[in-house]
Parts: sequence; C-alpha cells; structure tokens
Amino acid sequence: MIGWIIFGSILLILIIILAQSVKVTVIYDANPEITVKILCFTLFQSPADPKTLEKKKRKKQKKEERERKKQAAEAKKAARKQKKKTEVTTEPNEATAGNESTEHSESSEETKAADTRKAAAAPEPVKTKKDKKPKKKLDLDFQMIMDYVRSASPPIKRLFKKIRIRDVYIDWVTGSDEAGKTALKYGGLCTAIYSMQEWLTTYFDTKIREINIEADFQAEKDDIFMYLVLKLRISTLLGCVIWLGVRVLKTYLRYNKKPAPAKHKVKMKPAAGRGR
Repeated sequence: MIGWIIFGSILLILIIILAQSVKVTVIYDANPEITVKILCFTLFQSPADPKTLEKKKRKKQKKEERERKKQAAEAKKAARKQKKKTEVTTEPNEATAGNESTEHSESSEETKAADTRKAAAAPEPVKTKKDKKPKKKLDLDFQMIMDYVRSASPPIKRLFKKIRIRDVYIDWVTGSDEAGKTALKYGGLCTAIYSMQEWLTTYFDTKIREINIEADFQAEKDDIFMYLVLKLRISTLLGCVIWLGVRVLKTYLRYNKKPAPAKHKVKMKPAAGRGR
C-alpha cells in the first residue's frame, strides 16, 4: 500500500511539472532584459541580478582560497619528504663516484658510436603515395539534405505553433533631425508593426495588450519600449524533441544501412553408392 502511495505521489508530481510552462519574458528599452523561468526557478537571466552575481563572486573567491590552501599543504608535505630523504642518504665516496662517472662516460661514448654506425648503415625509408592517409570525404548530396529537412520539419512546425505569446505591449515614439524623415519613419513603422501583428495573430496563439506608435517631430531619436511573454508547455517541448530525434534517427539509419552479407548456397554432394 505504501509503495502505491509513493508511486502515485511521484506520478502526480511529474504530471504537475509537465503541465507547467517555460516562461520567457522579454523587455526592450534602454536596458534590455531576458528572463527564462520554470515555476519559481530562474534558468537564465540577462543581465544577471546583482545579488546572484555577488553570490557567484563569493563562491569563486572561496573556491580559489581552498585551492591555495590545498596547494600550500601539498608543498609543505613534499618539502618534509625531501628533507627526510636527504637525512637518510649518505654522501658517496669521492673515489668510487669518480670511477663510476668515468665508466659511465666510456659506456655512453661506446653506445653513441654504435648508434651512429647503425644510423649510417640503415637505408632511408622511401615515402610512397600509399603511406599517405586518404582524406575522408563527407558523402552529402542534395537529396540527403532535403530528406533531413523534411524529417525535421513537422516537429519543428508543431513546436512553433504551440508557442503562446502573451501581454504584448509596444510603445514606440519615433523622431529624427528632419520632419520629412520622421514622417517616412512613422509610415514605415506602422506598416511593419501592424503587418507583424496580423501575422502573429494568424499563426500563433497571441494576446496583444496595446500597440502605440507616435511621431514626435521635436525628438531627435526614437524612444522604444517593448514587453512580451512567451510560454511553452514542458510536455509539448519534450514531445517535440523526442519526435524530432526519432525522425532524424530513422533518416540516418536509412542512409547508413549496412548491406547484408551475400548468402552462398552450399551444394550437397551425392552420397556414394554402396557396392553390391
């Protein structure tokens, strides 16, 4: 019974998490901001919050301090070991040391001479074209690329269709140094933004709060403020990613299928007749 309760609780938590949405908040003004959240957890924020930056800075300083202490302790330990070795070992006799050095020098000279003779006698290897490794070529053609694009298109289209756009607010006051330029900019902005509004409401689940475009003939530059929220369910995101992976994998296996080995037919020898 307890096991079923634990299983049900875990399943309920997973369903609640998958039913939630990834929330992307975009603010564009003099200081643009982008925030990505799931529930109450902030996954990404630009520019970062000063408090989080301060915490990261403190963590980095503590980590560097721990590494410095560790390196100092290791250096002290190595110094103690070296001191013990020098105390234990005794200085070798000068005569024996001299003899060993002369013997070592003579043997090293003999080995060097033998190595030079071997190197002179050995023929130089001749490099052939076969020794060069052939460069691998990517077997890509237009048909393969189009097959990959066709396999990836349905999940990507579904992913974009499921994005919900909420609380769109645009306040754009345009201006320039000349009245004629300001009028032209105002006309172009109205055409572009209202066309974008029609496109968004046609192809996406969009809710627009307010769009305000004005022309200020006294201002020398534009004053822009934009705000919008993008939402996408976690279950939809995971489903589209898995669907995309399966379709791309099928295309890859179709193009990289190994040919089956040819089956050789074994001829049966006729049985030898028995003598009468």
